[in-house]
Amino acid sequence: MVRKKIEKSETKIECGFLSFSEAQEFLGISHQTIYNLIKKGLPSYKLGSKRVFIKEDLVNWVKSQKSSP
Repeated sequence: MVRKKIEKSETKIECGFLSFSEAQEFLGISHQTIYNLIKKGLPSYKLGSKRVFIKEDLVNWVKSQKSSP
């Protein structure tokens, strides 16, 4: 059986999770602003010692904030 060597570009999988710094970049806000928004309800999850964000949750949360007075 011959195994095909998989190139890194072939293994790139779109991930719905964002790290803390990726979420900052995605939202275009500072480190402290993310912490403040988490206190106000920005959805995030702890995986071990890391905090992650689901991209779709961030988009939905921002949309819900725009419709609020």
